[in-house]
Amino acid sequence: MRRLCATGLAAVLLAALVVIAGGSALAYFSSTGSGSASAAVTKLTAPTISAATPAAGGTVSLTWGAVTPPGAGSVTYYVTRDGGKPAGTCPTTAAPTTVVTCKDSGVAVGEHTYRVTALWETWTANSGTKTANVTVGEATQFTISGSTATPAAGDSVNLTITAKDVNNSTVTTYTGSHSLVFSGASSSPANNAPTVANSSGGAIAFGAATALTFSAGVATITSSTKNGVLKIYRVGAANVTATEGSITTPTPLALTVSHAAASKYVLVAANATPAAGATDNLTITAQDAYGNTATSYAGPHSLVFSGASASPAGNTPTVTDSSGNEVAFGAATAVEFEAGVAVAAEADGGTMRLFKSGATNVQATEGSITTPTAVTVTVSPGTATKLALTSSTVTPVAAANFNLTTTAQDAYGNTATTYAGSKNITFSGASASPSGALPTVVNSGGTVVNFGSPTALTFTLGVAAVAASKNGYAKLNKAGATSISATDGTLTTPTPLALTVSVGSAAKLALSGLIASAGSIGSPCFFTCAITALGNAGTVKASLIVTDSVGNTASNLGSAKTVNVTVTSGGTIAGSPLTIPATGPAATATEFTYTAPASGAFTHTITAASTGYSSATATASK
Repeated sequence: MRRLCATGLAAVLLAALVVIAGGSALAYFSSTGSGSASAAVTKLTAPTISAATPAAGGTVSLTWGAVTPPGAGSVTYYVTRDGGKPAGTCPTTAAPTTVVTCKDSGVAVGEHTYRVTALWETWTANSGTKTANVTVGEATQFTISGSTATPAAGDSVNLTITAKDVNNSTVTTYTGSHSLVFSGASSSPANNAPTVANSSGGAIAFGAATALTFSAGVATITSSTKNGVLKIYRVGAANVTATEGSITTPTPLALTVSHAAASKYVLVAANATPAAGATDNLTITAQDAYGNTATSYAGPHSLVFSGASASPAGNTPTVTDSSGNEVAFGAATAVEFEAGVAVAAEADGGTMRLFKSGATNVQATEGSITTPTAVTVTVSPGTATKLALTSSTVTPVAAANFNLTTTAQDAYGNTATTYAGSKNITFSGASASPSGALPTVVNSGGTVVNFGSPTALTFTLGVAAVAASKNGYAKLNKAGATSISATDGTLTTPTPLALTVSVGSAAKLALSGLIASAGSIGSPCFFTCAITALGNAGTVKASLIVTDSVGNTASNLGSAKTVNVTVTSGGTIAGSPLTIPATGPAATATEFTYTAPASGAFTHTITAASTGYSSATATASK
């Protein structure tokens, strides 16, 4: 009986094996055995795909029914597309899951076959196939259109950017924020980079990620200033493209950018270092705000030039107009433009002459059009044609030294810097003082040289300046107005230096208007005087003055001064003492009289003395 049971069990197991092999799941036993048990025939049910729904963008959404496992544990699933692996969230043979829905992505346009396989323990069960026809694939390209194909530089172009698949169908599922990188346009000559406004309105330069918001596959302008407002600043052709990862723009947006209105001038000088008075051709270019040449700026225009000053000699800078007339800076100058450019060398006007040496910044203006960056020109002085004198004071004090500077100048009054080294300069124009003291200049070696004699001076870059009381240390002695000139034998001072010499401090008594009744009066007859062959009983008469150290009459002493006149034994003095008034010229209103002896030879010394001043003397003899 036990053997019969074993035999019966084997038959049942064999039957079960046959049934399972003919059903939808397959299982098997790997070895034989004997024993008693109860058994039931079962199978793993195949899943059924309820939906395979395609969508724009190359996706297919799959749903299938869950399968009840034959025993303990869970059933897992994987999906195949056209016999291969799917993408997106769909499980694969390498990683089956318990999900019963998924979305396949990156699905090419066309019809595709899907199958779901259920797995439990070592059992598998395959669903029937389900087809899905994808008509709009994933986004592979952008198309770009603009509100205009011919913007002016800096104008806004409203972009419309559409995400499309390989068949040029709009991918309506391409939505939300995407970071696009734009290219295909260059910065302007003034370095204004092309930009696209992002979804927040920020202007993002080409080459940087620009966040744009897409709706149903399209990014369009919002609020007039956001989400795709393009600005290009360089004139010429531009081919605008957008990229995000592998998505590109096969056909760029072709634009032809024209210049904006002229807003500035750019000046270029043919010679940045012209000589004073030399012609220098300017090229004047009208540009828009972004540095593009404003080619529509043409015909005659009235420009006003500025920035350069008159030379020391008063020569005003000029620019020629289109008729060849020289027009002073500051006055309207007619200049002819062609395609935004005026070239002086082509008789359009603009030949410039500057006369003041040194660096200068030249600008031009017409109405609101200006020169934001002036052209810098450094004018060099011409050769020396004259000498000019300047003084450390225009009112030197008699007999006091002051600094006299001698400068070699070109024809326009600029310092002739090439005039250098030792030069022999002869000064003139100033006179000797009443006491006979001559004007002087100290030479470069420290020797005092009288006016009228060559004085060696050392020039450095066209200038002989006083150093250590040498090289032009001057002294004038005669009070009053004077004009000093200088010459090196070739160069002269066309405009003498005008000075007014003031009287020095009251220091000495001097004889004034001396008259002798006979004999000869020596010269000079001032602080001292010699009268010879006067004769017996002869007379000498003179008034007295108070002077500075070189004989210029003092004035306004502040208090009256008494002068006593005496003579050595044998002669007589009448009229002493004399009075010098407190105000006005320091001169006595009366005179003294000396009378010589009636007989015999004599030599008498007449002395005029006053407290605080050096005495004046006269010697009378026979």
